[in-house]
Amino acid sequence: MDLHTFLLNIFLFSSFSENELNLLESSASWKKVSKGEQIFAEGLEASAFFIVGSGKVKIYKVSPNGREHILHIHGPGDLVAEAAIFDSMVYPASCMALEDSTLVRISREGFFDLVKKYPELALKMMSSYSKRLRQFVLKIEELSLKDIKSRLAGYLLENSSVENGVT
Repeated sequence: MDLHTFLLNIFLFSSFSENELNLLESSASWKKVSKGEQIFAEGLEASAFFIVGSGKVKIYKVSPNGREHILHIHGPGDLVAEAAIFDSMVYPASCMALEDSTLVRISREGFFDLVKKYPELALKMMSSYSKRLRQFVLKIEELSLKDIKSRLAGYLLENSSVENGVT
């Protein structure tokens, strides 16, 4: 898949116009990593964020006694370290490929330059994040407030298909 099409399918950029995606592409590049390869280390400057194209990566921390604690595993379509470029400016944890993977690397500097030059992009991304946050809130509400029968019925309805007016 080409970079343009890939970025268009990422929730954060799905509302971008063709021209806006072209501008974003100038700050993005494909990066192939091998299983076990470190992508970034905790405490280093957050110079980029990533999107998993294929494969899996883990976000982890190492305790003072040397034990590794996996915080999250990311797969295709997942954003990795996007928050670090905004808040702390350093990576709060480390990232390593769990298998041979392809990532899209988006440089912080290029991304910030783009948002400064075209502030409406920030509004579009905030809107995308808001929609996703609402989805998570609904999912949490469903899991915590509904009984098992209601959750199962909701799941079946959500994942069913309608043919000739019959579900």
